[in-house]
Amino acid sequence: MKILKKVKEITDRYGIRTYAIELAFVATALATVWVSTGCKLVELVGSVGVLATFAHAQVSQRMEEKEGEKKVADVHCWRWTRRYFYLKELAWLIYFLSHGAWSALVGVFVFLLYYPWRKAWRTYASPLPPSKK
Repeated sequence: MKILKKVKEITDRYGIRTYAIELAFVATALATVWVSTGCKLVELVGSVGVLATFAHAQVSQRMEEKEGEKKVADVHCWRWTRRYFYLKELAWLIYFLSHGAWSALVGVFVFLLYYPWRKAWRTYASPLPPSKK
């Protein structure tokens, strides 16, 4: 709960959007891995890929939140988003472990923690605003 309160304080005080804080956190974690593994180009490329994929997941998750609040969703298969998300992360976890792809493994753990983070954020700190439709 402390982290939720701290993030809420930052968003309220400085007007920084939650997605920017999330991106900064993930970028910092990936930069730490990149530096600790010797600043190898392959890890940098992996880190950029993970960060871009995380940004995509942020948008996707927010769209899923909005679809979930509608009585009749615009996209009928929206519920599959989370299932596919966890399936791909499990596959990537096994694959990246077998290759020792450290920045990618950080990405897997970030992604696996993202849905619980968003659920906690929406529950305790920032409920989903009503749809404009």
